[in-house]
Amino acid sequence: MTTLLQDITYGFRMLLKRPGFTVAAVLSLALGIGANTTIFSIINSTLLSTLPFKDPDRLTILWNTSVTNPQQRGSANAVQYLAWKRNGKSFASVGALYQMTGNLGGEGNGAYAESIDVSQFTASLWDVLGVKPLLGRVFTVEEDQDGNPAKVAVLSYPFWQRRFEGSREVLGKTMEVDGEKVTVIGVMPEGFFLANNQTAFYRPMGFLEQQLTSAASFLLVAGRLQDGVGIEQARSELSAISAGLRESDPDRNRDRGVFVEEIQTAFTQGLKEPLMVLQGAVGFVLLIACSNVAGLLLARAATRRNEVSVRSALGAGRRRVIRQLLTESVMLALTGGLLGFFLGWAGLRLVMASLPEGSLPIETIGMDLRVLMVTAGVSILTGLIFGVLPAIQTSKVDLSTTLKESGRTGADISARQILRQVLVTGQIALALVLLIGAGLMMNTFLKVRANQLGADTSNLLSFEFRFAQAEMMKPVGRYRNVGLWEINPITSLTFDRLRERLQAIPGVVSTAGINRPPLTGTMGMAFSIPGRAAPEPGPNSGLNASYFAVTPDYFSTMKIPVLQGRDFTASDSAAGAPVVIITKAMAERWWPDQNPIGQFITLDFVPNETPREIVGVAADTLQGRFQQQAAPTLYVPHLQQTRNWLGPAWNMRAAMSFVMRSSGDPNALMNAVRTAVAEIDPNKPAAGLRTVESYLDDGLAEVRVFMMLLAVFGVSAAVLAAIGIYGVMAFTVAQRTREIGIRVALGAGSGNVVNLVARQVVFLIVVGILLGVGGAYGLTRFLTSFLWQVSPTDPLTFFAVSLGLLLVALIACVIPTRRAVAVEPTIALRYE
Repeated sequence: MTTLLQDITYGFRMLLKRPGFTVAAVLSLALGIGANTTIFSIINSTLLSTLPFKDPDRLTILWNTSVTNPQQRGSANAVQYLAWKRNGKSFASVGALYQMTGNLGGEGNGAYAESIDVSQFTASLWDVLGVKPLLGRVFTVEEDQDGNPAKVAVLSYPFWQRRFEGSREVLGKTMEVDGEKVTVIGVMPEGFFLANNQTAFYRPMGFLEQQLTSAASFLLVAGRLQDGVGIEQARSELSAISAGLRESDPDRNRDRGVFVEEIQTAFTQGLKEPLMVLQGAVGFVLLIACSNVAGLLLARAATRRNEVSVRSALGAGRRRVIRQLLTESVMLALTGGLLGFFLGWAGLRLVMASLPEGSLPIETIGMDLRVLMVTAGVSILTGLIFGVLPAIQTSKVDLSTTLKESGRTGADISARQILRQVLVTGQIALALVLLIGAGLMMNTFLKVRANQLGADTSNLLSFEFRFAQAEMMKPVGRYRNVGLWEINPITSLTFDRLRERLQAIPGVVSTAGINRPPLTGTMGMAFSIPGRAAPEPGPNSGLNASYFAVTPDYFSTMKIPVLQGRDFTASDSAAGAPVVIITKAMAERWWPDQNPIGQFITLDFVPNETPREIVGVAADTLQGRFQQQAAPTLYVPHLQQTRNWLGPAWNMRAAMSFVMRSSGDPNALMNAVRTAVAEIDPNKPAAGLRTVESYLDDGLAEVRVFMMLLAVFGVSAAVLAAIGIYGVMAFTVAQRTREIGIRVALGAGSGNVVNLVARQVVFLIVVGILLGVGGAYGLTRFLTSFLWQVSPTDPLTFFAVSLGLLLVALIACVIPTRRAVAVEPTIALRYE
């Protein structure tokens, strides 16, 4: 212990004695360790975290799959859920949830209504999860009666804190949710959520009759395995049950199978690939930082030859010298690790702030003891890795030669220089791999960002106005194995009233509505054309198009040209002749050689559809920035939608997304919009009130953050590599100062000197770039799933990034080269 304290004390003195070296080494390590800490913190909080459930390793998700395509996994229908629950002996309990959007009414004190996420739980799901509430209780089986669920709610912890300020008197209070009074009976502990970290509260499922008999999939099913039962056994059992369902009830279970998956894997699968890519990237940064510090230590070794020789002459063995040098390396690494931990914390905050709300469970992501221990472990390991080779090299001494010649033996110097050159070559190669990866992602981002959607999204404000299911429709039968519902006409009339009120807001140029947020997705609609062969029933028939219901002025508000015919008008009401507007892509596909205006189509969605006349052809639009080609699309007047509707698509009738084009900053209209909505219905919010450009940009947030992180890591690696090149050049000039002086004295010009000192380094740079290109060619294939219209071996990106790094490397050579050219022969000849 005494010897260790001596090593630490002496190492501390030596580090303080060379502050420039110490600062450079610590900052290099802090950069590498900080980047690793940031990414590992996210991995630790997601992929490696313990879920807040009882015995989470026994929990599984039961996916509905396609028999013909087992990789296709999704939600289950009620028939499947009940069969798995009743007959699955491998499970101690099975439960299900259905995620929906609700309207939380205003409180009458000036507070506006708000849109919230609600999870409907079966009572058995509480048994599956095994989590006790923080306050109160959860609902019981008796309160989860089919067709008549109790009007109770269990609050999530964040919603409790936000809406009720964490009051412990919340139990028994009521809220108005979708027009109903709901009583609070419990509060869940902090960190609890399942599938959606934005859930406000949990309510009893209470299946409707239409849901129990429907083929539609809408349930996320979870199960708790019996003790001693493995997941393969559970998969085998449920596969047999699903096979029985396909045989006994083919109408609702055709091509349906099951896949049982660990809950941790199910909820983190989408994060695994990007996080592993980022972890690999920061691993490269740390390797470069280690190489950089190892190079600094090798350069510093030249100044410590006499010191090490004297220590050896006084009796210090080689192992003792190596231990001293490794102690100093570990001290450097721990200092860099401490600074890196704080850099990692700041980086984590920046990453979380850059992601859209709900993309990651931000409240559960942070730095805990595991992150601290891993950071400390990485620091110590890093210190040993970058310190061992310089320590071995430095500890090699020839006492007689060193003491007589100030330690300058050509063989030792040459060995250290070769090692430094190898390290710098590796730095350049690793940096180039990271920069090419960042370049490919930047290319992707720019291409996606520049993708023309076919509409003018500037100065557009948008929000959603939604009805609850119970107040907008009632069951009237079944059609194609799902529930058929009758829509309350009050919904369409209310949408029109709200549109008129919004149009009256000062600063609003025009207002329109569409049945989902514009340019973000669609619903498929089968149709038939009179006189042509009827398609097979269903959404995958030969005649199928994207479907939208819109108000008049939608095309003018969105600045989508109507190329032929006319726009919808106020006369296209429920009493008017049914009409439809199609897009150019649809016209070219099904009427390539004739004018589609005046032609008829019949939608194939509910019984007794009426033929609709095509009155216009609009320009194509894309439904999202990642869509490459416009799909055939049809628009109908929202007042002319059929009175009946299929239950699984009820959301397409429950809400209207309004878009307002403003004469100035659309954000300035927000308060006026909220007031206008409250005047129409104080218990329905202007949900998701924001500009169209902002929610389109949110769709790129993950790509943008991924690109930015790779870019930051790549630039950091390039800077570290440039520092390494500068160090090699500076060391070369310092070692060859006498030689340069002699050459200049004998008549060598500046060109000869530049050639002398730069030739070898330029060779290292070229070799490093060639190795980096080869490495990138193989490794960037892991980015394929993140790229859009960009090849992982895109030659332009490879060339541009390689050229850029070459320029950075050459710039790093400038100062040492100028120093060599400026050598005075008289001074150089007296060198040493």
